[in-house]
Amino acid sequence: MGSGFRRQTVRGKEATKHVLFSHQGTDYLVVWRMGSTPNGLEHYLVRPRSHGHVGEPLEAELLPHGAPAPAHQRLEEQVRMASRLVHPAIERVLGLHTAGDETFLLKEHVDGCSLGTVISFSVLREDRWMSEPFCLYVAGAVAEALHHLHAATDEEGQPLGLVHRALNPCGIRIGWEGTVKLGDFASAYSLLPQRVPTPGGLLRGELEYAAPERLAHLRTAVPDARWDVFSLGLVLLEALTGNCLYGLTSLQAAAGLPARRTLPRSTVRAERPSWARPEHLKALAAALRPEHVEEALQGVSAPVKRLVHKALRVNPDERYATAAELRDDLQENLRASREQPYGARMAAMELLMARTEAAGSPRRQGASLMERGIFPEDVPGYS
Repeated sequence: MGSGFRRQTVRGKEATKHVLFSHQGTDYLVVWRMGSTPNGLEHYLVRPRSHGHVGEPLEAELLPHGAPAPAHQRLEEQVRMASRLVHPAIERVLGLHTAGDETFLLKEHVDGCSLGTVISFSVLREDRWMSEPFCLYVAGAVAEALHHLHAATDEEGQPLGLVHRALNPCGIRIGWEGTVKLGDFASAYSLLPQRVPTPGGLLRGELEYAAPERLAHLRTAVPDARWDVFSLGLVLLEALTGNCLYGLTSLQAAAGLPARRTLPRSTVRAERPSWARPEHLKALAAALRPEHVEEALQGVSAPVKRLVHKALRVNPDERYATAAELRDDLQENLRASREQPYGARMAAMELLMARTEAAGSPRRQGASLMERGIFPEDVPGYS
């Protein structure tokens, strides 16, 4: 843990030259406030300044004064986890520091955008979705990251039992040069010694992308790596088609849960905000059938459909057993889909084209992306 920090108050857009905190002669200057993280921390884009030199942007998450002790412990657990997850497709955590009563988590910043923003580009382009090779390429990199996560061990070689639990499009970042990184490990499950137990009644992770077996047993489900396989299947389906599987009208009807139906007050609460209550999602997952997946995959090629169907099997025993198996199928489909290899360079070209077309779209008027700094006019000080 760091020491000897000072903090300067930051307010709104005027704070782009303010020091968020300092440590050992390095000031961390606020570029802009990125919003809040899914677990409620203030999220900043910062640049380190040392001896007059300003470095590349980093991300800082601020745990404010008065936060309960378990919140601090979760950040410490996240840093310990990160030390076992050194992989080019996994976002690096750079350290945890304190300034008085406040705590800062420093992470690398991928100069690009989230997959959630890429999906927004497709909407702005009048529902023209990214190519199958692009989606397979991104999902393949994430599957490789998940394989590394699930196989992680401690210093003595004992499995850490890591499960991400919060895989979603906004937690996957794609650099403008085509790199892909998986982040957002704040809700990950592990067998780390002295890990922080989840409070009773709290559901950690991203329920909108949760596997049916997890939703079926909201209080008692034992974390399983196949949860992440299912979540990646949902993310891939959404990237390919723009469809949210649990949001299908036909699935709502099959579950007997029209969108406006009022459900009883929940006895559990989700860690992250969602468009539906946990019991609502539980009912949708219970009604999910292969025909709903097939409906959502309209327009997708037959080989890729088969892959997504297998990732989204309701019975986990019929699903890909590991993220490595899913990765291998994604990569094989990617190779088979093209005469020329599809890699980072081609992904970068496709991504930049999508951003350019989205910026010039008639739908751009009045549209506001959740992520700042994507279009030039959104960058503070741009002229």
